[in-house]
Amino acid sequence: MYSTATRPDLHPFIRARGGRRWLVLAVAGSLLLCATNGLLNGSVATAETAADAKARAETAAAQVAALQDDVDAAQAEYERALRGISWAVSSAVHAEQLAQMAIEAEQYAAMQRVQALRALNQSGGAFGTMETVFAAETPGEMTARWQLSQQVFDLLAHRSTEATGFTGAAVANVRKASRHADLQVASVDDVQAVYERLQGLLAQQQEILDQLDARAGRLAEAEQAAERLAAQRAAAAAAASSGASQVNASGIPRDYLALYQAAAQTCPGLPWPILAAIGQVESGHGTNTGPSSAGAQGPMQFLPSTFAAYAVDGDKDEDRDIWDPADAIYSAANYLCANGAGGGPRALYNALWHYNHADWYVLMVANVAGQIARRFDEPIPEVQAS
Repeated sequence: MYSTATRPDLHPFIRARGGRRWLVLAVAGSLLLCATNGLLNGSVATAETAADAKARAETAAAQVAALQDDVDAAQAEYERALRGISWAVSSAVHAEQLAQMAIEAEQYAAMQRVQALRALNQSGGAFGTMETVFAAETPGEMTARWQLSQQVFDLLAHRSTEATGFTGAAVANVRKASRHADLQVASVDDVQAVYERLQGLLAQQQEILDQLDARAGRLAEAEQAAERLAAQRAAAAAAASSGASQVNASGIPRDYLALYQAAAQTCPGLPWPILAAIGQVESGHGTNTGPSSAGAQGPMQFLPSTFAAYAVDGDKDEDRDIWDPADAIYSAANYLCANGAGGGPRALYNALWHYNHADWYVLMVANVAGQIARRFDEPIPEVQAS
């Protein structure tokens, strides 16, 4: 075999005629080698990315699961708190109505007793009764008349005693309910604190899942964690709805009713039952005016800083007093209006949410307002979330 070194005549031929072919082959080989390496490297990279994605999904799922016990505990506490505030708002109402019924019954019994005694007195009173007894013609008739007179006096005494006993029982119930109702304002704050704690935990879980890239987020571990989180949010929403539905609207004191109706007129589109519902949920129409554990004060439970910004002199006495029902109710109407309460169902929802930043609160106020509106045959828009 000859080499190009010993065959100089072939060397120019190779350079001239075969060099281009050699160059093409060399370049093609290099490209093939690069492509092969690239495919191999790509396969390795793809495998590593899939493994990493799975590891990320598993880690995120584990982090979400680690918070689940706290979430479950907060959820249970939230449900208990909602049941508690629903009972507190309604029980004070029922006790107050019972007391009013008792007072009216006692007044009626007393009136009947006075009328009966007046009639008895006009007929001769006790002496007249004795005269009637002794006027009997036979001992048997005398005995019958005596027994009848005794029954009359016993009936009058029984009516008075029964009414007084009923009033005493009602007052005892009011006092018992008031011990719970005294905690009503604080309970509103407590429910809100539990609600915020639960929402904070759910937000932590959501943030963990949101940090996953699209590939890891589509894996089964991440999707299952997301499904559990969605179910937890649904359970919290269901608890809020259930708690709100258990509250009953109260009777409204006449002076408060007049204030609710008049104050609502200062904000076109604001239904007065909304103001009345806030008044019941916040303080039982002035029954429990705080201050709350969060520092809210007065019949409409304003924070002093918020009241200062939206205060209205409702009774025109040249004073804006957070404890005064007129000033507080007119200021509440002003605050709601400033947050869009007159703008329709969605705006009304947002205005109520600004009054207390929680869906459970909005639902509770809306439920009570609806009951009040039906009682008074008042039109009221359905409160809708935006």
